[in-house]
Amino acid sequence: MKNFLLKIRDLLITGFFVLLPIGITLWVVLSLLTFVNNLILPYIRIFIPIPDIPGVGVLTTLLLVLLTGLLAQNYVGKKLLELWDKLINKIPLVRAIYSATKQTLDSLFSSKKNFKKTVLVEFPRKGMLSIAFVANELRIDGERYFAVYVPTAPNPTSGYTIFVKEDEVVHTDLSIDEATRIILSGGLVVKENIKIVD
Repeated sequence: MKNFLLKIRDLLITGFFVLLPIGITLWVVLSLLTFVNNLILPYIRIFIPIPDIPGVGVLTTLLLVLLTGLLAQNYVGKKLLELWDKLINKIPLVRAIYSATKQTLDSLFSSKKNFKKTVLVEFPRKGMLSIAFVANELRIDGERYFAVYVPTAPNPTSGYTIFVKEDEVVHTDLSIDEATRIILSGGLVVKENIKIVD
């Protein structure tokens, strides 16, 4: 009887770990689709009576994004965007939010501004190592420093930007993708042997 109950327990745990990522994935995808579907559609319905058909909001949003992209790539669109930026920059609170969002997106999607490599730094205190991404190299009072981004788990889009002396940065063989997987999994998915490199 005890072995039977242990077997049932193992089956339940296995089933849980199989279904949990599937459930979370479905929930995220459906939530995202619902969000996108309701992003533009309610405002368009004020002017155009669009029927309540599943997916119409998503298609409408994609079409709007496509048309905005086309507009932004021609001369008239660029001039309109310049005027928009000038207008936004005159509104104090809105300017800060818009500028921060725009710079973050530029950094994430610009191939020239990607993180350079993965390192380890002693953070948040001595004796503890945190994964960090090298963003830039600079000099502070003549000494060479690395500007590194220390992401938080499991959400790497939030974190800390810190300046670390060159000799206090531990270089590793971890790729950006491998480090990101470690962060997203909260350390559950990790290489068994991370090598220190010069």
